[in-house]
Amino acid sequence: MVNKCCVVNCRSNYHNYGEVSTVVFSFPKNEELKKYWIKFVNRKDWTPTNSSVICIKHFEKKYYKKGNKNQRFRLIKNLKPIPTIFDCTNLTEEGSLQLIKSSNSLKKSPTKRIFQPDQYEQFLLNDLINSFNDNTESFAPDGFSFLKYDDHVIFYKLSHSTLSIPEVTECIRVNNEMHVKLFYRGSPLPLPQWFCQGRDCRLSCKSMLHNFPTYIKSQAEQFSSVLTELQQIKYMKNLFIQPIL
Repeated sequence: MVNKCCVVNCRSNYHNYGEVSTVVFSFPKNEELKKYWIKFVNRKDWTPTNSSVICIKHFEKKYYKKGNKNQRFRLIKNLKPIPTIFDCTNLTEEGSLQLIKSSNSLKKSPTKRIFQPDQYEQFLLNDLINSFNDNTESFAPDGFSFLKYDDHVIFYKLSHSTLSIPEVTECIRVNNEMHVKLFYRGSPLPLPQWFCQGRDCRLSCKSMLHNFPTYIKSQAEQFSSVLTELQQIKYMKNLFIQPIL
């Protein structure tokens, strides 16, 4: 079932070997956004796995753009993309026993339908962070703690060494103007392109905040040797600083 669209009756990538495959997207890590994806799949009592995907045919064009050489298309995360297009031309004539019945099931389905726009609008409203004072512990990504100061807040994740000594491994700092700084083991990281693109690098919604940990981990893996060297330099500087008498 790898790379096969999981939407009920969609046949994307159910093809013979050698045929061109349809672009697919993995389920988002943001739990609120994931709920809308799961609901669109339209399967009763179904939970996505790590290999579950939805194909590009179910997304409006505004939600994706061309990727790099290894990725034909990618979703624009800061738009909080959800699948909205149910394309009947892409379905088989076979019914599904798991299809969730609705009061309109006897009506003829249109070629395309927009999926629950009212609920999506409500999600966008709930996702907004209107001001610095809105930042609370409830916004913290999974596994992160929260501290609030007069002019900034930090969301941070602790790990413990073999001697049970705590260390801040991942940190998201938001100042009172909603500007963001990211850190991994005390070393600053560049902000993700999806966060900076077409904006003034200000935090405006919770889903952005919840995407930062994944980005921090990817940067840490990509530049692990550089970050380790920076840590060693900091350690040596602290080691040889002589106290002023």
